[in-house]
Amino acid sequence: MTTFRFHSRIHVGLDLPEFSVEQIKNEPMLFNCDLSHARKLGGPLTQAFLEALPNYWLWSKDFVIDSRVHMLMKGWFPCIPGFHHDDVPRERSDGQPNYLKPSYLSEHVLALVGDCAPTEFAVGISDFPEVPIGGKYYKVWHPLVVDKIKKGQLRSISSPINKLVYFDYQTWHQGVPATKDGWRWFARATRRTGRKPTNELRRQVQVYLDMPMEGW
Repeated sequence: MTTFRFHSRIHVGLDLPEFSVEQIKNEPMLFNCDLSHARKLGGPLTQAFLEALPNYWLWSKDFVIDSRVHMLMKGWFPCIPGFHHDDVPRERSDGQPNYLKPSYLSEHVLALVGDCAPTEFAVGISDFPEVPIGGKYYKVWHPLVVDKIKKGQLRSISSPINKLVYFDYQTWHQGVPATKDGWRWFARATRRTGRKPTNELRRQVQVYLDMPMEGW
């Protein structure tokens, strides 16, 4: 049976400045923007993020950036939870990621402003089984990642705030529920990707609730 060995890792880069709640609330959100449009459409948080990136990132011809602003209450998720990899090309016949022969190997850098819901990474080298056609990789693999963390085979790390965090297509990570009420700005730049820029302003974002009938 085919197995996949992933080297899940992160590298922490430069700091971003401190920003006020008002600045987070008023930051424009970007969807699939290239560098020139990110500079044109982004606010002060986006500009600080771009300023902190090294030149080899900014020179990437396939550079795209996404960003989101969330107002979260304790227990709310800023994204669908579950350990996964970012931007593995979904080229399998069933729409699942193509881990056998992917057409590109993406690289990413993210930043978070606001400490209410830091991204969780699971770092280390570990093997995972192939999932047959018709199955869902992350439905199978998420509990395996959690189990490997419990056994010490992978190590859980919370994303630092106001810093660049570099990772790639092999890096396990997931969104977590907010630990308190607060505002959160998330940005992720991607290179070496098959995505083509569409240069849009994002008009809305969703939050996800674990127990929606508990009230708020």
